[in-house]
Amino acid sequence: MRRNLRWTLGALALLIVVLVVAVRAIDEPLRRRVESGMNQALKGYKVELGRLHFNPIGFSIDLVDWVIVQENNPDPPVAFVPKLHASLQWGELVRGHVVADFRIDRPKVNLDFRHVKKEAEDKTPVKERGWQEAARAIYPFKVNVLRVEDGEVTYTEKGPLQPVHLTGVRFTASNIRNVRSRAQTYPSEIHLAATLQDTAQIRVDGNADFLAEPHAGVKTMFDLEGLGLAYLQPILHHWDVTVRSGTLSAKGEVEYAPTAKAVVLSDASLDRADLEYVKRRETQGTPTEQATTAATKVTQQPSVLVKAEQARVERSRVSYVDETADPPYRLFLTDLDLTVKNFSNLRTPDSEAVGTVDLRAKFQGSGDTQVHAIFRPKEDGTDFDIALRIENTDMRAMNDLWLAYGKFDVAQGRFSLFTEISVRDGQMDGYVKPIFDELKIGSPDNERKGVGQKIYEGILGGVATILKNPPRKEVATETRLSGRLDNPQTSIWQVFTGLIQNAFFKAILPGLKGQSPAAR
Repeated sequence: MRRNLRWTLGALALLIVVLVVAVRAIDEPLRRRVESGMNQALKGYKVELGRLHFNPIGFSIDLVDWVIVQENNPDPPVAFVPKLHASLQWGELVRGHVVADFRIDRPKVNLDFRHVKKEAEDKTPVKERGWQEAARAIYPFKVNVLRVEDGEVTYTEKGPLQPVHLTGVRFTASNIRNVRSRAQTYPSEIHLAATLQDTAQIRVDGNADFLAEPHAGVKTMFDLEGLGLAYLQPILHHWDVTVRSGTLSAKGEVEYAPTAKAVVLSDASLDRADLEYVKRRETQGTPTEQATTAATKVTQQPSVLVKAEQARVERSRVSYVDETADPPYRLFLTDLDLTVKNFSNLRTPDSEAVGTVDLRAKFQGSGDTQVHAIFRPKEDGTDFDIALRIENTDMRAMNDLWLAYGKFDVAQGRFSLFTEISVRDGQMDGYVKPIFDELKIGSPDNERKGVGQKIYEGILGGVATILKNPPRKEVATETRLSGRLDNPQTSIWQVFTGLIQNAFFKAILPGLKGQSPAAR
């Protein structure tokens, strides 16, 4: 019996050795086959596999030390994956479902602007770029569970801007193949947690339908806490936005699916922000213009719900710089406090019918500014009322603006502006009334005197009613605004800024030479 036992144990040991040697012998041919299959499936990307280990007992595969490169921009690689473990999902196998479980350990994704630009220019839909087929080349069964442990994502650009950095990424998606079907719902659970820029925490929890047509659908709750906006400068500068400071926290819900599209902010706050937008001559056709057009389409598109239940901006500064003017000028608001409640571009059965916006700030650092707006979303657009008042702004802080549009500057003066605009069913009504107090043109020489006289005559000869109070040396004009909007679904921001810009300059500087096309 002892002899038989020794022979049996020896035979088992020999069998194990043979199996291990056999398995190791097929690892390299299998690695080459998997690498070739993935590269044949992918479009625009290439994969290089370091090693592959096949485990016949668990029928699993480990891909070790592999990289993904974008063919047009191979350096640096898009991603490095120390290990991917693929195996059968045994819990579903007993139910008759042969599906796979993928776990990716410590992946590092490195993106730069070239990668992102090339991806954006590619007109091929994501589902047709071969990623699913590449996964099938790794493992012959469809992926039903995907897990990412301790991942890292970095976005960098050339220059002094800091990278955008996600660390500690943990992601799970289960029931991807919908093997436990639930009709008319999002059957797959997804969870994401990560640290952004080493300080902010982001969490996403929800569900998805990866098999929806014509594209996958997702509905998730998100929670972002303590994000320093300056860290996003590498991304925002492409839209001509400079962010010097500010902390953002936000929570809400995002739904993106073939039958529903919505972004709902349940609560958002931005504190001590310093934001600046620069209008440049080369803006046309750039990401700035594209983003503005896309945002306008979103707010106009009836099927897309954009809602802010509550949002606040506190102790902030916002600037607008126009480099297309001669000379360039800057307008800004300081000490900005803004509150938005129940703002929505669509009326929904479970939402408030009226949204409000209230703003307090200092215009050009001195003019007390207040805005109160009421929005009433409708199926074919949005009715709204906006009241704006700016009082006692030091006009010397606006000299670049006067030079750009009137070819004059001022030595002293206070500027105020009052406006009320109402839009109902595409019909606009309102007024813009600027007031100048103690106005003195800057230069005493003859040329300046002539320009000053010209401005005064232009104001007196304007199309609006003229009111003058000699003891106070105050001049005021009022321009009525009325008529139908060219497009009743034009975004509120476009309506408001367009009316203020055109009516403001027409009321202040009628008929003066040197006006820009925007002022005319």
